[in-house]
Amino acid sequence: MERLRSSPLHANISTALDRHLESIHIVQSRRKDEIVNASNRQRQGVPRCQDDRDVFALASAIKEMCVATRKARTTLWCALQMTLPKTASTAGQTDVEKALQDIVNCEDKVHESLNSSNPVNQRGEANKH
Repeated sequence: MERLRSSPLHANISTALDRHLESIHIVQSRRKDEIVNASNRQRQGVPRCQDDRDVFALASAIKEMCVATRKARTTLWCALQMTLPKTASTAGQTDVEKALQDIVNCEDKVHESLNSSNPVNQRGEANKH
């Protein structure tokens, strides 16, 4: 899209895409942790009723990824709107810019609240990518 525009896109677009990619890596990490811990429990003969922290961490990461995916899709739509040829209406451009800013502000709040409420993140395991 940047080549089509012959100018760089808004910085919030790359931020949203980076957060989306980061959320995908977090989900992958949580899933690996769940698999490893489940296999360790099975080897040790622990009953099926297990500690669900891994499952809750995975569910939280999937929830965060869903939010990030929605934001990335909206952001890419905004980028497309900014890439399309200009029409007689320039009011649409300010709406797109406002939508981009709202997306990032909302995403920041969700990202901070999910990270602060996730007990796995408090142990410092969230930064494993």
